[in-house]
Amino acid sequence: MQRGRGNESVTPTASQAGGTGDREYECKLGGTAAQLRAVRKAAQGLSSNGLTWIADDLESVYYDTPDMRLGRRGATLRVRRKKGRFIQNVKSENDGTGALFARGEWEQEVDSLTPRLDLLPDAAVEVLGLVLPGELQETFRTRFTREQAVITRRGAMGPESRIEIAIDNGEVVAVNRNAAGVPVKGPRAKLRDKIQECELELIQGDPRDLFEVALELQQAAGLTIVQETKAARGYRLLTPPKVAPVRAGRTTLRPDQSVNAAIAAILRAGTRHMLANEGPAIDGSDPEGVHQFRVAVRRMRSMLSVFSKLLDPARVDWLKAELKWIADQFGPARDWDVFVAEILGPPQAAGVEPAAMIELAAAADDRRRDAYALVHDALKSPRYAGLVLRLSAFTETQGWAPQPCPPDHPLAQPITDWAASILNRAHKKTLRAGDGLAKLDVPARHLLRIRLKKLRYNTDFLQTLYDSPVKKKYLRALARLQDDFGHLNDVAVAESLLADLAADHSDGRGGKAAAIDKASAAIMGWHARGLYDSEPRLLADWDKFTSAAPFWRKGK
Repeated sequence: MQRGRGNESVTPTASQAGGTGDREYECKLGGTAAQLRAVRKAAQGLSSNGLTWIADDLESVYYDTPDMRLGRRGATLRVRRKKGRFIQNVKSENDGTGALFARGEWEQEVDSLTPRLDLLPDAAVEVLGLVLPGELQETFRTRFTREQAVITRRGAMGPESRIEIAIDNGEVVAVNRNAAGVPVKGPRAKLRDKIQECELELIQGDPRDLFEVALELQQAAGLTIVQETKAARGYRLLTPPKVAPVRAGRTTLRPDQSVNAAIAAILRAGTRHMLANEGPAIDGSDPEGVHQFRVAVRRMRSMLSVFSKLLDPARVDWLKAELKWIADQFGPARDWDVFVAEILGPPQAAGVEPAAMIELAAAADDRRRDAYALVHDALKSPRYAGLVLRLSAFTETQGWAPQPCPPDHPLAQPITDWAASILNRAHKKTLRAGDGLAKLDVPARHLLRIRLKKLRYNTDFLQTLYDSPVKKKYLRALARLQDDFGHLNDVAVAESLLADLAADHSDGRGGKAAAIDKASAAIMGWHARGLYDSEPRLLADWDKFTSAAPFWRKGK
């Protein structure tokens, strides 16, 4: 038996569009046992028909090769026991967005918990890759009780939607092996992780209904987004992943894409980039985690600005507000990270006012810890979970566009019809803001920095549409200039942070206030001299930028 679930009305990603096999689309939400009981109660009111709950005890055995090749490919192979039957299941790597899981899935009935690769269709075999005879071994198991029902939503203009809800309570149990691959004996023979989650899977109908149900349940019970599959939890038990910041990849747009498709591609990339840096941001050991999370949010906010003339504010203002909110929660952490590394670090390393610098560094570390607590609370909040759910729905259903989007609508036109005018507008605004740079005051230079940043994001999004010999020179000049102005802003922010530290210790106990004042004066003096010395380079970089030919103009 082969089973697959999917719905063609879900906007496909690039990999989906070229993929093979059937697909499943689902959301996962996590919570405590009490929260999951609240989900069960809330679900009753979301279905047009009464819910009939069925409870099952499920056990699944997951298999992989000794070197975990399947896991590294993002593929899973399991056999599940349910009421005396055995169902073999293969899933491909997840390529959904945000709260959405979108994967290829193939199932067959087998006669035991031992997998039968000879029964798999060709598409599933391709997903698993090469597996030699005798290589597969049990890697981990899941045991949980599942309460399951089907939520029905009547469509206003079309067929009803049917959404399967499953509430799972149990555990993942992994076989602990030594370096030679031999199972460990004793108390550490088994590694365990708790399963407490709610899965929602679209069986048929409008994908917007899936997200609406997920959002209502999330808000009713205060649930969080679960990004990990059960298989991913098992692999995590065996090989704890390194918590490392993830940099933004290039979003490659194609000339034949519509504006709608381009917006969807940018939002998908931004959402994945943001979610990939949740863990590193909470961990806090590498400041790049918070920075990359903010970059992801800023890129999505910039996209809304780039295409603002084509977007209906009534459809996008909610996203602008929520992205601004999460950016504000991360702002203090980033400011203190930069302060410690870039502002305090150089003069302290040079031995300037060493005793006073120690006092100031301790005070800055206290503020940095407080800022990271704000990051942690934001990422664990129901509001953030709601943002991820709504952003996922917004992206997958193209919520910024009228539905259906008429063929003659500007959003349905090729992105190349708009790219040059978007870049021209941003380029001209930057040139106007920087006119007479040498004589510009601090507020005017701040405006120029903002213009440069927006232009940089515009070019990041749209430069893949152009193959021009002058592109590299233009982008290099723009990047260098943005770095120059970024440091100017860091120094300006530092002045405000130092004032905050002085206010925190204004009572002067133990001479700490005097030490902070002394260190602050030394820091600002150090960087004032640095800015003075770097002014000729800044002006030279501006001249190089203004002389660089815009790569999107014909003949360039």
